[in-house]
Amino acid sequence: MKLTLDHTQRLNLHALLGAQRADVGSIRVIWAVQDKLALTAEEENAVELKREMVGGEERVVWNADLSLPAREFELSDPETARIRSALQMWESYSAGDRRWLQPVLEALFPKAPPN
Repeated sequence: MKLTLDHTQRLNLHALLGAQRADVGSIRVIWAVQDKLALTAEEENAVELKREMVGGEERVVWNADLSLPAREFELSDPETARIRSALQMWESYSAGDRRWLQPVLEALFPKAPPN
């Protein structure tokens, strides 16, 4: 599957996948997807990305006034399934997630046409 993602979607999906608990085989698939979606060092610099430790957990912040062009990613069936599963199982979405989340959901969970 081809999926076009901007840097905000990539960063949020990376974090969402990183919060998953899984067996060894599944965690390797998660890591592969995270590696594929990760920003390069140049992209991180372009959006002024910073990593902070808060309560023993890494938090990633960036300058919301800066942006990168969206990139297309070719995902295998297991990678796509892992992203779908992580999106379905996550229970901490907020209304503020809509800007980055809605296009991802529409691409991965297309609505059936009305009868």
